[in-house]
Amino acid sequence: MLLRRPSQRLRVATDPIKGSRFIATLERAVDESAAMNMVKGMRVEWPDATHHVFAWRIDGETRRSSDDGEPAGTSGPPILRRLDSAEASQTVIVVTRFYGGTKLGSGGLVRAYGRAASAVLAEVQWVEEVQTQRLLLSCGYSLEGPLRGLLSRFKAQITTVRWDTQVHLEVQVPIELEEALKTEVQELGAGSIQVD
Repeated sequence: MLLRRPSQRLRVATDPIKGSRFIATLERAVDESAAMNMVKGMRVEWPDATHHVFAWRIDGETRRSSDDGEPAGTSGPPILRRLDSAEASQTVIVVTRFYGGTKLGSGGLVRAYGRAASAVLAEVQWVEEVQTQRLLLSCGYSLEGPLRGLLSRFKAQITTVRWDTQVHLEVQVPIELEEALKTEVQELGAGSIQVD
């Protein structure tokens, strides 16, 4: 599974709409706590703004949006839809609005917030990397060679090796190959290879 995350923090201001200014800020957030800290930071940076609407997508299942006082569904969800379309991971967007004195209506808000999110997403440079899972494997010395061969076939990267009464390998394996690798490791060692 590929992780598609932004390479840098970006900020884009769109053209004012009926006097309201919209500024979209995009940043990497490795988890929900980091995403919420970014939102809090925007509130500190611009305390006089009317709204700090946000959406984040950490992965396909961990996603959230907030209208921050705008009418329900008019601002956060349009941003989240843009993140979904971009297949973004570890990404948070905050669209800061400075109210200009004229109401935009529900449709106008959906378009304004969606446009701000699209503008910042159009500028981002993405980094794509394979998501991995850490495994610890312990085996007898006679199984080290065959185990290393198996790990190579599964594109698992050995990060540390320690020898004592057994060989202990710490590896990073692509998430989508983890279960298949565990099955083959058990077959290789006939249950004698410990997997943590």
